Amino acid sequence: MKNLWETIKWLGGQVRPFIFLLSIIVIAGTVLSLCGVSMAVISKILVDAAVEGERSRAVRAAILFAVLILIKIGLRAVVSVMSARALEEMSNRMRKRLFVHFSKVVWKDFSKYHSGDVLTRMTSDVGTIAAGLVNVFPSIISLGVQLLAAFVALFIFEPLLAVLAFMLGPAAVLFSRFFGRKLKHIHIKVQEAESTYRSFMHESVQNMLIVKAFCLEKNRTDRVGELQNEKLEWVLRRSRLSAGVSSALSLGYWMGYFLAFGWGALLLAENATTFGTLTAFLQLVEQIQAPFIGLAYTLPRVIGTVASAGRLREFEGLQLEKDGRIAPCWAAAGIRFEDVYFAYERDKPIFRDVSVEIRPGETVALMGLSGAGKTTLVRLLLALIRPESGSVSFTDGGKGAFDVGAAGRSLISYVPQGNTLFSGTVAENLYVGCPDAEDHELESALRWACAWEFVEKLPDGLGTVIGERGLGLSEGQAQRIAIARALLRKVPILILDEATSALDVNTEIKILQNLRSLRPARTCVIITHRPAVLEIGCRILKLEEGSLRERRGGETTATPTGEVV
Repeated sequence: MKNLWETIKWLGGQVRPFIFLLSIIVIAGTVLSLCGVSMAVISKILVDAAVEGERSRAVRAAILFAVLILIKIGLRAVVSVMSARALEEMSNRMRKRLFVHFSKVVWKDFSKYHSGDVLTRMTSDVGTIAAGLVNVFPSIISLGVQLLAAFVALFIFEPLLAVLAFMLGPAAVLFSRFFGRKLKHIHIKVQEAESTYRSFMHESVQNMLIVKAFCLEKNRTDRVGELQNEKLEWVLRRSRLSAGVSSALSLGYWMGYFLAFGWGALLLAENATTFGTLTAFLQLVEQIQAPFIGLAYTLPRVIGTVASAGRLREFEGLQLEKDGRIAPCWAAAGIRFEDVYFAYERDKPIFRDVSVEIRPGETVALMGLSGAGKTTLVRLLLALIRPESGSVSFTDGGKGAFDVGAAGRSLISYVPQGNTLFSGTVAENLYVGCPDAEDHELESALRWACAWEFVEKLPDGLGTVIGERGLGLSEGQAQRIAIARALLRKVPILILDEATSALDVNTEIKILQNLRSLRPARTCVIITHRPAVLEIGCRILKLEEGSLRERRGGETTATPTGEVV
């Protein structure tokens, strides 16, 4: 119950910015309900006047009936437009809030979720919640008004029939409530199956080159079929349960309608009522039964809304990065590791008491076997992970020091492994490094990265559109644009993580020499497996068995604790 109450409060928070729009929808829906009841009463007057030959009275009733029809048509149009607007704005707001939240979540927690699962929650679950808040809950209010108004009107005509019709309704709702927990469980399973299916499709599309290269077309197609069947099975289970509930509810509805029809026919046979009253009976009983049926039908949607809200609240419960500091505006900055110990798994340390000082403006090559911890070191510098003991900080070459954290990323420009370009133009990818860069700055950065020669020859130069993950460029070209993007970011520290792996040796050496020639000098950490860095005479650090050793003239030296000497 506590969790349910927290979910309701969370849903209330999503509604608050749209109170005005939702109020219009509720008011319009309420008036629509009252119009329906009024039309039932007016139909009685119209039929009775026609039977009794009171033409003027019948005409007035007909005109009023027509006016109500026009009002209903107009209100339905208003509700449709307002609902579409509220639905889209609420969905957009929730997705934006969720995206902002994701960007602030501790990286280690966020990385546990597959991108397909994240997208499913941001699309399908958000859509379910928005539809529930915009369509379902306002309809519950209008159905309640319709129920009350119809009951009062029927009670005036025939109290006993009104009571009997009212008593059948709660039974339908209670019957539907009995299956509520099972419906919630199945809804969550459907969403989980959708997440798994979407994740698989997303990865397959992204890695279509691997699928083709390894002749995995049939294998992946078969797996798609299996995931589709798994999702279909849960959807069918939900549909079968909903169909069973719907059939039972429909039976209760028709029982009420049959009761009203038989009751009215009996009274009519005994001359105890009029044809107009019988018409009103049938409509009013329907408008008493319909809200209960409507409420019962909305219960699965309410359950789906609550279940999806729980899935989003799970994400919002992830730990956020907390760093309210402002990084110093240093023109030059160094890096210091002091007695750093880190392990992803207990008793399997990546770093054991590592200490090293990289001076401002120094170029350092970080080498080591795969799995030695090179990427882990970058993650520590970016504060994506934290050392279990020891400290990592930036220095100004004097006594100033600034511990790494989210704020410290403003001191770093980073070129990660692999192809990390966005779809769009070459210029748009470069603007990621500096949104207000001018054309001559873009050209300069491309020249430093040995990329201007080929960019200049592209069909539209800087305006050439490249596809997802740099489609249309070679791996080496994409890497050079990524380096240029990093150079545009005016910060004192530059990290290249296997950023030249797809380049030929001569181009790699040229780029590395250019990096060492930058003025003002930047502190460069170059992570590589290749020996080309030896050609530019930079300082070389080697990660080995949890220690960081410095290589000098073909030798490596380190203290027992891993401290560079």
